[in-house]
Amino acid sequence: MDLDTLDKQYTTCTEIKVKWGEMDAFQHLNNTIFIRYLEDGRIDLFEKIGMSSDMKDLGIGPILASVQCDYLAPVTYPDTLLVFTKAHQTGPKKIQLDHKIWSQQQNKLVAQGQGLGVYYDYKALRSCVIPPSIAAKFAAHAE
Repeated sequence: MDLDTLDKQYTTCTEIKVKWGEMDAFQHLNNTIFIRYLEDGRIDLFEKIGMSSDMKDLGIGPILASVQCDYLAPVTYPDTLLVFTKAHQTGPKKIQLDHKIWSQQQNKLVAQGQGLGVYYDYKALRSCVIPPSIAAKFAAHAE
């Protein structure tokens, strides 16, 4: 997989500069930091799709049900990572997220992850159906 392919296949690309303090005692990026980077990519995608306005206006939006990350290569400071993110709706309430993390220093994929989001009514404290306007945006980005 190369950068051009990732850029074409994924909805968003989030650039992140690795910070010195994110490395652990073994002098590579701590595994928990990758999960934070997936979160950055997820939030960028949600803002692009328009989910952030639903949260403010309607009190509904995604909540993370699970997250998983495969570490393919160690990352060290200094580096700039590109977090590619896309999502598709898998049911009336569910969103499957797919992430790839590319190292510019190493010029290769260094991690990949998946997440499951559930649409949630934060006032009623229960899951809810994804609004048709958001579902249409997921469908448009999946094409």
